[in-house]
Amino acid sequence: MNIEQLRDFLRIAESLNLTLAAEQRNTSQSNLSKRLRALEDYLGRILIDRRSRPISLTSAGEDFVPKARQILSEIDMFKGVSVPWSLSEGGISIVMPHSVLMAVFPQFKEWLSREIPGIYFAPRIANHDMAARMLARSETDLAIVTRHSRVPIDEDFAVFLPADIATDRLVIVEPPEARDAVLPLHVSHPLTYIGQIWQTCRLDLPVTEEVPHGMAADIRAHCLAGRGRGVLPQSLVEADVEAGRLAMRPTTGGLDYTISLFCAPHASRRAKRVWSLAAERISRRNEA
Repeated sequence: MNIEQLRDFLRIAESLNLTLAAEQRNTSQSNLSKRLRALEDYLGRILIDRRSRPISLTSAGEDFVPKARQILSEIDMFKGVSVPWSLSEGGISIVMPHSVLMAVFPQFKEWLSREIPGIYFAPRIANHDMAARMLARSETDLAIVTRHSRVPIDEDFAVFLPADIATDRLVIVEPPEARDAVLPLHVSHPLTYIGQIWQTCRLDLPVTEEVPHGMAADIRAHCLAGRGRGVLPQSLVEADVEAGRLAMRPTTGGLDYTISLFCAPHASRRAKRVWSLAAERISRRNEA
């Protein structure tokens, strides 16, 4: 087993589409299938049910997703704290939730690359509490977190100024044929910040049970496999809805939230410049 096989598996688990996963991993579908088979041989378990259409995770695959993410997260964290990025190399450490890394951060980074050519980030996945601790101790340069008016943020964030870089909202998605069927509802765990937003602003839905998950990508995978409805950031499922893979249920207000950038007290000069540019961008928008 190697790290790239884990990344292959997670990409397949998130997309449930071998062709799309192969494109995202910059390889052919046949090579991706071979690497997946090698991982399954190593583990002695079948992770992906290739007979279903679309493909789906087996029970072993579902169990392995959080383990694979944890392995990669710990490796990324080790690299982030052990590699001495210099200012000349442009390395900036930044932490954020997985859903932000997948859907919001790429656009933010693209904008920044035009403002600061050659900028480089060393991103790590962290939940709300962990990001607050790392920021307060300057164990990371920057942190991106979600904020909702009715859900308190960690007190460690209170001493820092936020630069709001995006807005998002929680939406309820379901298989296109679901209609008013009573189905399981897959939600973020109540200990996560997004999970707390849902618990605070929840809507009544026809559900049999609520199934908590630690990663938004896991919820999306269950919905794409037809295993129920899910409460997810809109940015994470917009492409699925547009392509007809998922349908979005109408919702009322209250599920909107802000995505904010915070800067550590002893952050690098380049990191402080990133925060300042983000803050200035918001100021210009408000004045327009």
